[in-house]
Amino acid sequence: MKLAPKLRKVHKWVFLLIGVQAVLWVTSGFYMVVMNLDFIHGDHLVRTLKEPLPELSRPLYPTARVIGGHEAVKSVQLKVVQGQPYYVVRDAEGEHRHDALDGTEVLPIDAPAASQLARHYYAGSGTIAGTRLITENPPSEIPARILPVWRVDFDDRFGTSLYIDPDTAALVTRRHDYWRVFDFFWMLHIMDYDERSDVTNPLLRILIIFGLVGVLSGAVLLPFSFRIRKRRRARRRATA
Repeated sequence: MKLAPKLRKVHKWVFLLIGVQAVLWVTSGFYMVVMNLDFIHGDHLVRTLKEPLPELSRPLYPTARVIGGHEAVKSVQLKVVQGQPYYVVRDAEGEHRHDALDGTEVLPIDAPAASQLARHYYAGSGTIAGTRLITENPPSEIPARILPVWRVDFDDRFGTSLYIDPDTAALVTRRHDYWRVFDFFWMLHIMDYDERSDVTNPLLRILIIFGLVGVLSGAVLLPFSFRIRKRRRARRRATA
């Protein structure tokens, strides 16, 4: 019987330590299960991103000539943006956009062009509230690897933000308030408060081990609890 008091102490203190996190796990898990992932991804906020190649009055510029102006080319992609065909060349220095009709390299887009593209990609009814180029210290909702990037905010009820690549004019990602809440709960759920992506971080592992110890100690205590209840019932019957 000496084992039971020790296990009760372990069980009690373990769950006192992880109790708050257990509530956060349940709360965050509930939100992430209830919310539709397509909605969280913002699919309802953007138009179809794949535009068909329009009818052209002249042939496309030869890709061999476009590639010849770059070193260590990794890929060449034909894309259509607002009805205009472009070659997107990816080399050791990054990505470059070329006019697919005459082969000239297109300069990175400026703020007015970013706003125009955002309106082109946007499927909502809001108006643009602000446009800014992010080159460093990105907000936690986007990874630093996509910098530099244009952020265009809309004043709709979702708090929509579209992120556009200045070199390729592509819509990199979209964010809105429900996604931000989801991301916050995801951070609490996996306990990665920096990158919000490491589901095997040490803090989470430690809490899981403590939780396992608490559950196992409770399982071992079950026979002792049933035995104590039987003795109490027997005493009540004897004194009745």
